[in-house]
Amino acid sequence: MLTRCPECRHKVSDSAKSCPSCGFSFDPQDLERYKRQLERLREHKKEVNRKSAKLQLIWLLIFVVFIAVATWVTS
Repeated sequence: MLTRCPECRHKVSDSAKSCPSCGFSFDPQDLERYKRQLERLREHKKEVNRKSAKLQLIWLLIFVVFIAVATWVTS
């Protein structure tokens, strides 16, 4: 049976010790290390997205205040 390498996404036999394309090791310790690395990356991306959402909200508020002030001044 074939499975995909988590590193390069090439199809690899499920009995292979490593990926012939990129050399990724299918050793349980290496797989666990790879999973931890992916989890850290996911957490980092979530933090970046949270910061981005906050920044977008701040810009939206600044825009609304600017429009409100411009409307008030011109009327």
